[in-house]
Amino acid sequence: MKHLCIIISLTLTVISCKKESVSDQGKKYISFTNTSSIDRMDESIIIPKDIIINKLDSISDNRVPIIKDSSGRIIPFQLDNLEKKEEWDELSLTLDFKANQTQKLELTTIATESIPSFTPRTNIRFGIGTNKNTVKEVLEQKRTGDPRTNDSIFYQMEGPAWENDKVGFRFYFDPRNGIDIFGKNTSELVLDRVGLGEGNYHELDDWGMDVLKVGNSLGAGALAIKYNDSLIRLTGKDQAEFKTVMEGPIRSVFDMIYRNSKIGDQNIDVVHRITIWKGQWGYQSQVFFRGATNQMDLVTGIVNLKPNDKYSKSSKKHFILETFGAQSENNDFLGMAIIVPEKDFINEGQAPKENTDITTTYYTVMNASDKKPTIFYFLAGWEQSNAQFNTYEGFDKIVSEMSEKLSNPILIK
Repeated sequence: MKHLCIIISLTLTVISCKKESVSDQGKKYISFTNTSSIDRMDESIIIPKDIIINKLDSISDNRVPIIKDSSGRIIPFQLDNLEKKEEWDELSLTLDFKANQTQKLELTTIATESIPSFTPRTNIRFGIGTNKNTVKEVLEQKRTGDPRTNDSIFYQMEGPAWENDKVGFRFYFDPRNGIDIFGKNTSELVLDRVGLGEGNYHELDDWGMDVLKVGNSLGAGALAIKYNDSLIRLTGKDQAEFKTVMEGPIRSVFDMIYRNSKIGDQNIDVVHRITIWKGQWGYQSQVFFRGATNQMDLVTGIVNLKPNDKYSKSSKKHFILETFGAQSENNDFLGMAIIVPEKDFINEGQAPKENTDITTTYYTVMNASDKKPTIFYFLAGWEQSNAQFNTYEGFDKIVSEMSEKLSNPILIK
């Protein structure tokens, strides 16, 4: 806040400034800086617990941290427990920034029972039953073989699905192991009801529709292993497991776990951790390995079944693979993109159109290591979700801005 101090009212000004400083006494603040020259809406922020403790000195057992905006309103947040300990280890929230803006916000605490209820903006849904009428949501599910051969199992959307206020996705929980896209024309969370009742999610509905034909491709970011110049799909036939890690208004996380996958003469374990944040046009993948060798590389891809234009480019710190065209199942415009950190990118390629297990796919090849996870991002823009996606330039703007944001994370002090 700026103060205008005039000589003839010096006394009043000093008193006013003094009162403001007194009211600030004892308050704790935390600052966030946008280091990029672009505006950032719904910017995802993770604050580790140790930073919060250092700011507040301590937090009593019956209280939790909150952050207030300049008007004193509590900013929507969630407390997450990624390490699966007894207490939370991270606070996650989103903030809006102007270019190069710094926000200094109050950090304080409230009683645990006083945590407000925030509007959900992310969702994970895996509904299982014997038919549509008996479906119940599960937080964990294991399988071996091919569950499509078991007539007593009904998967609501053929497997787990996830969404935010922009877009949705789903996994085929069977050896196809592909990823599909739900284009949305509403900010409401809808997947709890999709695939039930009379509706058909392959046809345009009031909320949107399934906009992608996957076939034998990797769809919208599914995984494979490149070994001796061959692409090997992670099928999960030996054992696959879905596990919800956390679900909240700001972000939701789940794992797809593949155990004892045979790659050449080696068995490996792979964990595909997917995170979706509110306000983003896609999701993040973190891929963890156990048993990976130097002959193995990680592969992900974009389906190439319908007419589209392909683009690939390098930004400051990322390799970007994009497609755009009237390639949705509604025959309107759909853009898809993969963003890979340059340090993990090896090369790109294109799968054959037939006679192989993985077909009609533009793919990227990335490092696979037991030492650290490989990270990539998948984005999708359907023209009925936002008019910006009527053109490649409009879609590419979102992709390029995402790469810029990833290259310049918000500084927290």
